[in-house]
Amino acid sequence: MTYNKKRTLSYGVILISVLLAYFCRQVRTENVFMRNLADQCRSCIYLGMYCAWVIYLGKHVVHKKTRRCLTAIGCLMVFWFFVRTVKFHIFHDPLGEHICWYLYYIPMILIPVLGLAAAMFLGEKEEEKTVRKVIILLTVAAILIVSVLTNDLHQMVFRFSKQPPFSDKDYSYGIVFMVIQGWILICLTGMEIILIRKSKIPGKKQFWLPVIPGILLLGWNIGNILRLPFIKIIAGDMTAVCCLLMAAIFQGCILCGLIQTNNRYFELFQTSGGLDAEITDHSFQRYYHSGDFPELSSELRRIIIDRSSVQEQGIRINHIPIRGGHLFWSEDISVLLDQYQDIREQQEELTARNRLLQKAYQKEAERRKTEEQNRLLNMIQNQTAGQLELLSQFMNELERTESREQYDRILGKIVVVGTYLKRRKNLVLTQYASDGNLLTMEDLRQSLAESCDSLKLCRIRAAYYVENVDVQMNADDILKCYDTFEWLVERLVDTMQSVFYRVSQIDDTLRISVHIVSEADLRGFMSERPELKVQQEDENEWFIRCIVFRKRGGR
Repeated sequence: MTYNKKRTLSYGVILISVLLAYFCRQVRTENVFMRNLADQCRSCIYLGMYCAWVIYLGKHVVHKKTRRCLTAIGCLMVFWFFVRTVKFHIFHDPLGEHICWYLYYIPMILIPVLGLAAAMFLGEKEEEKTVRKVIILLTVAAILIVSVLTNDLHQMVFRFSKQPPFSDKDYSYGIVFMVIQGWILICLTGMEIILIRKSKIPGKKQFWLPVIPGILLLGWNIGNILRLPFIKIIAGDMTAVCCLLMAAIFQGCILCGLIQTNNRYFELFQTSGGLDAEITDHSFQRYYHSGDFPELSSELRRIIIDRSSVQEQGIRINHIPIRGGHLFWSEDISVLLDQYQDIREQQEELTARNRLLQKAYQKEAERRKTEEQNRLLNMIQNQTAGQLELLSQFMNELERTESREQYDRILGKIVVVGTYLKRRKNLVLTQYASDGNLLTMEDLRQSLAESCDSLKLCRIRAAYYVENVDVQMNADDILKCYDTFEWLVERLVDTMQSVFYRVSQIDDTLRISVHIVSEADLRGFMSERPELKVQQEDENEWFIRCIVFRKRGGR
């Protein structure tokens, strides 16, 4: 059955129910039992209608807060009819009927307020402001309700000419009653205006649907206040008329789309192209389906619920829980699986290629490292070629000598030259390991310390002093200082008795100062190095100085 047929059938049932209830009201038999039975049937019809309407609102109204307000309105209508039934069929004393009559005004005042609140909550942007406005409306409604319930104390709503107990058969209207009627009119009118303004329907051509029952309610209210005779004959039951017309106002808003509902599930599922899905209850009984959704066993459905999704033969079946049951839908992911397989194969190929590139990079890095090591070794060998040749001469002399004293002296020279080779190689490697081609004065101090210590084997007293050991200098200048020390030692190892080697930095100048005790005339030895300035201080004492650089290098 299509949605339009279902809707027509539903409204047909409602119309028949209303006509049947109206027929029951027209029963004027003298039989009390039949008259009470007809009135009870009428009450049951209306109570059943409004209970069904509450269920309908709870299931179909989309907006959460609007749904709550409308559901509360339906419950108030049920409460109104319940109070009416109690008044006419249970309480037969004037006081009980009087209290029930006042209780009518609780739903009568709250229903328009909740309707206005429902309209205000639709499409709200600033929730806190809307909530504050609704609280103000409910506060005003509460004041009006209290004024009705306490009317016997002040009689500003209804005035009575007789003494208590007061009856609703003899009264007149007070100023507060007019305020209540104006309040109801303002709330209902404001509700329809807000709904029409917030409506997203193009053209809003059907907004008159809720207006018609609103006009009828206004006309009935005016006629009832004026106590027109035909109003009492045609529509004398205030509860039935007010509830029916107010429900028609809200249902009219739903029909014309001013209040959005989620209807037409079956048509939605059937017309949703490409969507294979179904909705079931908790026992997996199918209610709606679309497309070619497969038949599933209960065991498989429970597995899908536990895992959220199950994949079989390229079809993935998904699940989400919904109110009252489950939603299952299927997706054909075979194309995605093929693409995933292609991507996986490409990933494996790229991984293998990456491993090959990584190995090639490692080999290239090892080759470059070996080349750099060979380059450094060749450079060190070229820079120390003279010392290597000197070591070769010392080894030949060591093999030819027969004197123990001469043997020890040559061995000491070998140690001195070997110490220089070791320390100079360390300085070069440190130079290339550091950033900026720099060495510290501490590196020079350690090299001089080891070389001076080795001179003891040649019976030469050696001392040194290096200034500002924490200062970084140009590596070439540090090497020049150490090379100068080694050159002096190699030239004077057979003639000097002691040596004091001093390296100092004064402003931007690096200076070498050497004090040597030797019986030989050093001026002849120094002719090879004109930058070394020789000065004789005493008979066997010589002072040598040299400026390594001026205004270069840095701290």
